[in-house]
Amino acid sequence: MESLSIGVVGAGIYGNYHLRTFLCDPQVSNVAVCELNEKRRLEAQERYGIKGYASVREMIEAEDLDAITIATSDPYHFEPARDAIEAGISYLLIEKPLATTVEECETLMRLAEDKGVRIALDFHKRWDPAYNCMRDEMIRGGDTVLRGYMSLDDIIAVPESWFTWSAQSSPSWFLGVHCYDLIRYMTGAEAVKVYAQGSKRVLQSRGIDTWDTLTATLTMSDGAAWTVDTSWVLPNTFPKSNDGQLVILTDRCYLKNESYRGVKNYTDKKEDLPNYLFMNFEKDKASGFGLEPMQEFVSDILHGRAFRSTAFDGLQATRIAAAVHASAESGHVIEL
Repeated sequence: MESLSIGVVGAGIYGNYHLRTFLCDPQVSNVAVCELNEKRRLEAQERYGIKGYASVREMIEAEDLDAITIATSDPYHFEPARDAIEAGISYLLIEKPLATTVEECETLMRLAEDKGVRIALDFHKRWDPAYNCMRDEMIRGGDTVLRGYMSLDDIIAVPESWFTWSAQSSPSWFLGVHCYDLIRYMTGAEAVKVYAQGSKRVLQSRGIDTWDTLTATLTMSDGAAWTVDTSWVLPNTFPKSNDGQLVILTDRCYLKNESYRGVKNYTDKKEDLPNYLFMNFEKDKASGFGLEPMQEFVSDILHGRAFRSTAFDGLQATRIAAAVHASAESGHVIEL
């Protein structure tokens, strides 16, 4: 196999990132799109000059596809992934989360094993050069992690106006799974206990029934304690659409990273902090660690390599997110 034919499911924000990335990749010979929303489907067809379909099964029947990537909204990953597996697609790349219940994750993994399907997950923070620098330092030093802190926050426009499905998600599902996966990736440890608290005030007052914030304390299998803060109610005047930090204390060193990347832009309207390392599109070229999971997915298939992030990683992140919600609702510590 010298190149791949890929179908992208979803033509929203991230679906367009997938489409643009694959269309720039010389290792991809054909790209098709599946989008239930007719307006978005027609826009993608016209913009990229590709064929569009209203269902996964229709796309699979019409196209000779090697792989499918799923970039639908958080709550809607299970059905297209199941349909692709059952139709015999050999490779899947699924945006986080794998699914929003443990049961759905386990079902997809069982179906994939039965059909010999390989699943990759797009936890793109595993590709962030800053986090890999920190991870490499801990590996070199043989460090024991004592404690960690991670936060991810979005501006309120994200749940209020970017999405129509915010009430079916939360800061934990949309942001927290990145944190839970990154902690596992950085340390090699699994969560064994979860305690969480949160607030439901701001978004409920605006007619969106979901959490504003969720704070989770994770006890890890290596004995470390982690605090993970997530929210999506930052003021829209914040100079980025998101913010975050990662702080780790080990027996040997203190590591700290913030989302500010050292560049500030000022206009007469707003200060801006561009994340120039994340995603960049030029003519016939895509770069940045936010797009590398898609590019590496193609390369790994063609060269027979293992995926950096797998369905098991998706399952473990979903286990933690589900426990965060169960703890926040009940007030109890959840053991995993």
